[in-house]
Amino acid sequence: MQVKVTVAVGRRIVAAEDVSDAKVKAALRQAGRDMGAKLESVTCPEHGKAPWNVRVHFSATGNGDIKYESCCEKLGKKVGEALG
Repeated sequence: MQVKVTVAVGRRIVAAEDVSDAKVKAALRQAGRDMGAKLESVTCPEHGKAPWNVRVHFSATGNGDIKYESCCEKLGKKVGEALG
């Protein structure tokens, strides 16, 4: 599952692909891949849909905030369970 990753750099929000530091870029990309792997098999028990438009943003302090679209609360609960 594709997960869009962004990070705060000063007052700007930068996509992981545009981060200049190779180690930071690699870590951000890996975080996106790890999250995508955890959500790959998650589907709504009622509608059979997977979450979409999944994105994670890391603040300047390193805190992550995940956002996604879902069909209903049941899928949201499944996402929460998958991400622990």
